[in-house]
Amino acid sequence: MELIKQYGKPAAVALGAAGLILIILSFAIPMQPINAHIWLDGAEEPAAVSVRSPFAANWLLEGGIRLYPEDSIWYGGVRIPHDFKLPYKDGQLIAYKPAVPIRLRSDGGGTRFYSGAVTLGEALWERNIVLKAGDALSMPMGTPLTEALTVTLTRSQPVAIQLGDKTVDVPVAAARVGDALAEAGYALQFLDYSIPTESALIPNDRAIRLVRVREEIINEKTTIPFTEERVSDPDINVGEEVVLQAGENGTQTATVRVRYEDGEETLREVLAEWVSKAPTARRVAYGGNVVEQTYQSPDGSVDYWLEKEVYITSYLDTGSPTASGVWPYYGSIAVSPEWYSILKGASIYVPGYGVGTVMDVCPGCAGKDWIDVFIPTDQYIPWSKTLTVYFLPPVPDGFTGELP
Repeated sequence: MELIKQYGKPAAVALGAAGLILIILSFAIPMQPINAHIWLDGAEEPAAVSVRSPFAANWLLEGGIRLYPEDSIWYGGVRIPHDFKLPYKDGQLIAYKPAVPIRLRSDGGGTRFYSGAVTLGEALWERNIVLKAGDALSMPMGTPLTEALTVTLTRSQPVAIQLGDKTVDVPVAAARVGDALAEAGYALQFLDYSIPTESALIPNDRAIRLVRVREEIINEKTTIPFTEERVSDPDINVGEEVVLQAGENGTQTATVRVRYEDGEETLREVLAEWVSKAPTARRVAYGGNVVEQTYQSPDGSVDYWLEKEVYITSYLDTGSPTASGVWPYYGSIAVSPEWYSILKGASIYVPGYGVGTVMDVCPGCAGKDWIDVFIPTDQYIPWSKTLTVYFLPPVPDGFTGELP
């Protein structure tokens, strides 16, 4: 419109025609050739070519390279489209990488495609093949695409790993228990074990129990109580004693292996045991010199050669004779087997009961200062008391100064 206003319609038509002619001539006149370089994938040096086009694809044709759809062209370190128009000047450099075939196998089947990417990971990304957590490729993602590849993609599935009192769900691609644990970051170590075993296939319920195991070797010390050695001394009166040597406990040391599973002790095994310190016995001299004395009892004067505090119980008819062979009667006394061997037939004054004779054995009295007095059934009164009793002369032949 401006041309028409300024020059009039005829002049404007003439100018437009001239411009069209110039455009046509610009395409008809060949472009001056420029020198470019093409760096072929794997080559040590770029190849020089003379080109008459700004398009990268035409540069490759000039270099005798047939371009396929998945091949890649790089300019300035950036991958460019095949129809990219390059700056038309000498010294330009492009890189060419032919596509390689990739066969991808997966759980659901497989596929085959070509890629001009630099690495396997880039090729998968271009195909929208995304790896999820736990998925596994048979080759690293950074594998360079320099030749045909056959790759296996194993999609992960969750496993429930029981760790003590908690359970974690982790996606893994492994098929066996041990590999699954390692892939999940819970590899078996040292004495650890799993249920199922590490070489077993993952069970159908995909549940795995991991038991963490540790062992330690410790030294345990226990006390060895000292014993007491008692000897009769005829120069000491009965009822008196003198400590000849103080007793001292010993120590026993044991090397013990302790096993823990998930923090709980499951085994304690003694590997070695020895006495690290021997105990020292306590030695006591007790009186063996019998001195007769008199006790003024409610029943009158009682001469005795030994007084002793004992626990007293009563018993009645058992339907059996005494150990001495006679049937029990009021005044029969039963004592422990050890005392009976010394006191059989000896007389004992028991306050509140009177004088009795040792005629029977009381098995339950063994190892104790204990006597059992007989009371006939028709007079029976249960006794359970502690009193001092008096042993009457004569002194038994087997008495050395104290009763066992």
